[in-house]
Amino acid sequence: MSKIRWLTLAFLCFVTFGFAQPHTDIASFTYQYFASNYKSDASLKNQTNQYTLNVFLPKEFKNGNVFLLRINTEVLHSTVSNLDESATLSSVSLPIGMQFASKSKKWKTIIMAIPKIASNFESAITSKDFQLGALLLENYSPNSNLKLKAGLYFNNEAFGPFFVPLLGIDWKASERLHMFGILPTNYKIEYKVVKGKWYTGLDFKSLIRSFHLTESQEYVRFDEIVLKLFAECYVYKNVVLSSQIGYSFGKNPIQYSLLTDEESNANVLYSLTNNYPLFNFGISYRLRNDLGK
Repeated sequence: MSKIRWLTLAFLCFVTFGFAQPHTDIASFTYQYFASNYKSDASLKNQTNQYTLNVFLPKEFKNGNVFLLRINTEVLHSTVSNLDESATLSSVSLPIGMQFASKSKKWKTIIMAIPKIASNFESAITSKDFQLGALLLENYSPNSNLKLKAGLYFNNEAFGPFFVPLLGIDWKASERLHMFGILPTNYKIEYKVVKGKWYTGLDFKSLIRSFHLTESQEYVRFDEIVLKLFAECYVYKNVVLSSQIGYSFGKNPIQYSLLTDEESNANVLYSLTNNYPLFNFGISYRLRNDLGK
């Protein structure tokens, strides 16, 4: 093992503790709702319906390498109470790449390119609506119960180049308790109530993304930072229904100027609100690797 890999492993163990990922979602759809009063005018309330659809299409080769392809979509429909004001933001991304495995299978390296379109789609798409990202993630699994991860995410957002260092640990702490994910983007603590049927726990999510507003020098930035309680039920074989209730510690979608990168007052719809509770419901087709199958 190279000196760099030993240093990476030591750094991961020092900085973070965590948890082997017990499942993979092949397809998932979620609906999320949140509402909050504007800070500039407490008589007005922003109400946002958020829809996401994700599909994962992996292909494993005989040497252990895996071709990775995802299709990710998101729709944010926001309205202002007491005003005839509404708007929709949407995005479609196509992460594509490879996972390369060492001969021992203990080391795995993921490299992905992430082309994306994020816009309000109110007129013809231009180059400002396109974003291009990349992901590099190194995985080390000393045993079947533990995986250590470190890497870097990059995306060319509407507000400019955006880099995020990544650290994580997937850990099977016990037969009932799993902890897994990558910080600072997403981390989950899962407790098994009934094996193969009922699960509950905590879900942390932190995603920053942007949407260009066509035919303008404006964009909308969404700093989503939420902590949620979740409950999941397997209703039929690999089909999972989930519900979540949580609270936002980030910022709602806010409109900015491309020229100054400062908050714009052009649209009350995307002005700053108070932090808010949120509710989430979803369905997914999920494969678990902890059921002895």
